Amino acid sequence: MANTTRQIENIKQKLKLLRLYEMLMKETDEAHPMSTYDIIEKLAKEGINVKRKTLYEDIEVLNANGYEVMQVRKKCNMYYVADRSFDTAEVRILLDAVEASSFITPEKTSLLVDKIAALAGSLRGDVIKKNIAVFDTTKRDNEQIYYNVFNINEAIIDKKKISFNYYKLDAKGNKVAMHEGKPYTVNPIATVVSNDNYYLVCSNEKYDNVAHFRIDRMEKVSITDKAVTIPENLKDFDIRKRKKELFSMFLGKEKSVTFEIDKDIVEVIFDKFGKNTSLSPYGENYRFTADVQISDMFYGWCCALGEKIKIIAPKEIRDEYVAKLNKIADLYFEK
Repeated sequence: MANTTRQIENIKQKLKLLRLYEMLMKETDEAHPMSTYDIIEKLAKEGINVKRKTLYEDIEVLNANGYEVMQVRKKCNMYYVADRSFDTAEVRILLDAVEASSFITPEKTSLLVDKIAALAGSLRGDVIKKNIAVFDTTKRDNEQIYYNVFNINEAIIDKKKISFNYYKLDAKGNKVAMHEGKPYTVNPIATVVSNDNYYLVCSNEKYDNVAHFRIDRMEKVSITDKAVTIPENLKDFDIRKRKKELFSMFLGKEKSVTFEIDKDIVEVIFDKFGKNTSLSPYGENYRFTADVQISDMFYGWCCALGEKIKIIAPKEIRDEYVAKLNKIADLYFEK
């Protein structure tokens, strides 16, 4: 019995430095240092007995090995950990991003918020969580998304194909299986967030193009034992360079288009085409030329900006836009 008690005590003493640093990480910061007495008392509650002199030596050991513990001299010594992997601003950005992401389900959002807030330490984390703005975001309900993302990324790392079922929604919000309910088998290339959705970018050896699937619409994602077979023309595929092409609202034949815009939408233009877009003064307005992919979505974007944007050239694009506007107007004036 004595040997067992001694062994347990030895284990606790070996864990002492770990528990000491974990406690300071979670429960202290610059504004909330912990006194020598409180540290000794908290460790004692865990069955770890520490004397005042020993505690000083333990903190010196932590500092000597790169685990910086700061000291404040008052009536008694106070200690805190200031160096964290993420500062408050970084944690807040991550929390807001999670709250605003529609592809993360409500349950997973709550779990992620707790984990991310803990990166700032429990004291600051609690304050940050209490001041989170809850976004008016329509959250998805596919709880499999975590497992989908995990399997997809494992397959990308291991260079294996994946298999999955895919569905879309009908007018009543019911799932409709695609591909006749049969699983897709593809070569995963990357995952990417675009337009508030999370996508798998992939290829199929039967085709020489790139496809993308919404991860929240995927089910039964599994890693196969088959190695990826990327077509020759996609071996140098770079998602960072091709993302705009794949996920732009302007999917269609590319044309160089000249616009005239109201000064009020200058920031809108920079957001869409980049801040290096060259705007030339034209009376009280501005003109610029950009390469865009012509499609109904492109014309819809122009329509959303209303009288604040005007297509100047080429003439065939301008005429096509006018024809579409007239067709829309006819819907409201038909007898």
